Amino acid sequence: MLNSLSKAAFACLWCFVLVLPWDMYADLPVVGSIPRLVGIVASAVGVLYIVARRRVRPLSWFHVSALVFVFWAAISMLWSIDQDATRTRLLTYLQLALLMWLIWEIAWSPHRTRALLGAYVLGVSVAAVATVHDYLSGVHATGYPGRFNGLSVDPNELGVTLALALPMAWYLSLSQGQRRVAWLWQLYLPLAITAILLTASRGAFLTMLVALAIIPATQGRLRLRTKAALCALALGSLLLAFSFVPEATLERLQTTRGDIESGYFGNRGRIWRAGLEVAREHPLVGVGAGAFGAAVVPSLNFEWASHSVPLSILVEDGIVGLLIFLAMFGAAITALRAVPRLPRRFGLVLLLALGVGSLSLELGYRKQFWFVLGIVAAEGALLPRSQRGSDLGSTDGSARPRAAGSSVPAVGQ
Repeated sequence: MLNSLSKAAFACLWCFVLVLPWDMYADLPVVGSIPRLVGIVASAVGVLYIVARRRVRPLSWFHVSALVFVFWAAISMLWSIDQDATRTRLLTYLQLALLMWLIWEIAWSPHRTRALLGAYVLGVSVAAVATVHDYLSGVHATGYPGRFNGLSVDPNELGVTLALALPMAWYLSLSQGQRRVAWLWQLYLPLAITAILLTASRGAFLTMLVALAIIPATQGRLRLRTKAALCALALGSLLLAFSFVPEATLERLQTTRGDIESGYFGNRGRIWRAGLEVAREHPLVGVGAGAFGAAVVPSLNFEWASHSVPLSILVEDGIVGLLIFLAMFGAAITALRAVPRLPRRFGLVLLLALGVGSLSLELGYRKQFWFVLGIVAAEGALLPRSQRGSDLGSTDGSARPRAAGSSVPAVGQ
């Protein structure tokens, strides 16, 4: 019974990760988007499984830091300049924290963590195919002439979401024993690169370049012939994408360096300066979680989004909140020290890509942002293969992963 419930909980979680990129697609009455509906079901089944199991895994330092961050956001209700926005953001943080906890409790084996990574790659592949289809059909993104976005997702957010899956697909291909299946994962590269260029998002383009660092970072474990073939695949993907993408899109991407040097970067410079002014006035505790828009209205006459995760947290949660948030990243990185070389390098490249993507996009309360953090934390808690033999025998027949930051294996059923 418990084994069946465990499989059901994982299946629901897998489906939720699959539909993460479809946030804006097919709004449903009452429950909202498809990811919200699937997330409700996954949460209910996951919590039911954990209750039936009657024990929980010890939390890692990453999860402790995340809970402290959510708690600090809740406390900011006391001084928030926009109570409604803070209340909404707090509810979002609680849901995202639940997602990370379910990953921690349910994805307790290498097989399961990689299955969730595969679900994410498959989900964003649908968005990538839809983006290419929009381009071939001449359907431009609403409000973004010359740019394309599948499933009606904001092109900047879509581009970063696609870029984050690049190291995932590469990691899955190297972790796959069957060569034919491995090549299927690697086919995501030309598809994603093409779709990212079609979004014409400069932030996503930079994120893509960082994400592709997973290729040279993992070359040491491969034979020379395999290295040459994979490098040819990566180079061919870039050439194919650049030849496929319209010239106007490439011209926009070429303005990236000049835009950064001028401090403009798609009108973000003005927003960032206004945000920094607010941060100087409320340096320690901020203006309240989710209240960035209300804080910049006096300067910009509009509730602009921050377009930057660090700036958003600095303005909303102050220096205290930013330090707690950085501690989350630090704990995730620290947890990777004990894992084998391949997952360690994968986790580091993925976190670096997430950090770069977050500099020009407000992802701090988005599902894909917290999923990446949660899956890296789960990967960082897995035992090396050489240590799994003595930890078999749980009710599900799985290896029991250690709690991060502890040398004592945790119950991982």
